[in-house]
Amino acid sequence: MQRWVYFGTGADHIYVSSFDPDSGALGTPRQAAQFGRPGFLALHPKGEIFYAVGRQGEQGTGFRGEAAAYAIDLGTGDLNELNRASTTGRGAAHVAVNQAATVLAAVNYGDGNTVTVAIQADGSLGEPVADMPHSGSSVHPTRQGEPHPHSANFTPDDLFVIVPDLGTDELVKYSVDPQTAALERTPDPQVRMEPGSGPRHMTFHSNGRWAYVINELASTVAVMHYQAQTGLLEHVQTISTLPEGYEGPANTTAEVLVHPNGQFLYGSNRGSNTIAVFAIDPGDGQLKAVERVPTGGDWPRNFRLSPDGRFLLVANQRSDSVHVFGVDTGTGRLSPTGASVAVPNPMCVRFVPAS
Repeated sequence: MQRWVYFGTGADHIYVSSFDPDSGALGTPRQAAQFGRPGFLALHPKGEIFYAVGRQGEQGTGFRGEAAAYAIDLGTGDLNELNRASTTGRGAAHVAVNQAATVLAAVNYGDGNTVTVAIQADGSLGEPVADMPHSGSSVHPTRQGEPHPHSANFTPDDLFVIVPDLGTDELVKYSVDPQTAALERTPDPQVRMEPGSGPRHMTFHSNGRWAYVINELASTVAVMHYQAQTGLLEHVQTISTLPEGYEGPANTTAEVLVHPNGQFLYGSNRGSNTIAVFAIDPGDGQLKAVERVPTGGDWPRNFRLSPDGRFLLVANQRSDSVHVFGVDTGTGRLSPTGASVAVPNPMCVRFVPAS
């Protein structure tokens, strides 16, 4: 079955391309919707609507963060905008939707706050409900003088939103009301990461018991054990995304994802321009390095595994390119297929089934 793949960008459009799940081939990307810097996308659980965060306003007058809802024409890949809602801050960097499709959560890297918006029955967005400012700082002299929440992550049980804050080296946890979209910061101690690590993105294993946090500034992945219902996270391992003795260009990490079969984890390195591949221990979720594979371009800000896990698409932001890799589902290893397409400033990749 053909699929559509959408690209959030640092330009002024969301792009769409056809994707052949048998060969991994991509069609020529085309503009699907106009939106200011739609850097991150999230799919509605039903697969017929997705959400983007970006900005509105003019350079010099102050950009304001915004979320947009789109209905997807599964036959053509076209997008039809439903409406937009404010993210009540600058630098909207990430968006997520809960499994019940009642709450959209977004973070503003620039203004340092986490926001929720109620999702209506038709998939459109209501008004912002919660606006939770972060506070604090950490040790990095230029990147951690103030809060910089970088992603919003619903827990597998949908009870909490966990927000890695790059500026404060914390995993900030909120309980979430699925009916009202209200947030409440939990009273238990927030998870403190290693000073200077800069937690950025987070992903959960399909078993719901393990979580993985990629640390942008330290180029590491932290393995956490998650306790359902209580929301507690216990740190069990930290492993580098770079080879021992690395002496290449300065590096920061970006995205982290678990393979659909639950056996492997992938993380992107910007600077060394590689995807780090890890094997997941089936007993405790800890990681062992497998390989690091060049991405074919510059600054792999985001990547996505195809739903069947046979392909991985890498968005190389600075080289305006998306490259396709085959995945050995037995070993986790990657191999370039030779397929690539040009997309301006690609920052996010999302698959959608076609009709």
